[in-house]
Amino acid sequence: MALRLSTLLANRLAGYQVAYAAATLSVTDADTIADSANGLLTAGFRPGMIIEISGFTGTVGNNQIAVISLVASTGATMDVVVENVLVADAEGETVTLTAYGQGLKDILSYGVMCIYTGSQPATADLAPTGTLLLLITKASGAFTKGTTTNGLEFDAPVAGVLGKKDADTWSGVGLASGTAGWFRFYANDYNVAAGALCFDGSVGTSGAQLNLSSTSIVLDATTTIDEFEVTVPMTA
Repeated sequence: MALRLSTLLANRLAGYQVAYAAATLSVTDADTIADSANGLLTAGFRPGMIIEISGFTGTVGNNQIAVISLVASTGATMDVVVENVLVADAEGETVTLTAYGQGLKDILSYGVMCIYTGSQPATADLAPTGTLLLLITKASGAFTKGTTTNGLEFDAPVAGVLGKKDADTWSGVGLASGTAGWFRFYANDYNVAAGALCFDGSVGTSGAQLNLSSTSIVLDATTTIDEFEVTVPMTA
């Protein structure tokens, strides 16, 4: 089995731009952008992204650069950090939110890893198969999509190698007992449907993309991942 990227992840790495234009966008307070269509999360916005806000005509000062700090799991709101305080402005204008390009580290920040039984799907565009044995988060903590809380982070890449944040513990408590067969790493939106922003690979005790001391996962027992690296090819 091999490390497989979803088409969406490959497109993001190739330069696909996350952008969202709608007349349903508004500013509700000094640091919150709202969307009555609840489309902010599915559009692709995540904590840590740098975005450009444009299109406000009533309060033009809202057209500026911002950093996303939180996206509601409903997609209805997102909190941002801005240089100039946002001013309340009702929806109705066609406002555009455009994210600046991101590298693999940024795209995967605050994601989660799922470990399943069975064989790795033929492509990462397919919905997951098998039984979910583990949800790997920071120190086995509870995870909520759209937030940075307990999501997995990476250290700065070295020679094209992206490794888990050394200071953090990546672990999960067994959700069921079974034999680990493959994993999938999901971006912060934790979308498990087909075509998600993700990549996956094999699980084993040696020679796999994710090597564990044992592939036997036990209900309620904690499994820890000491090392995890993704290598970006430097030669074709």
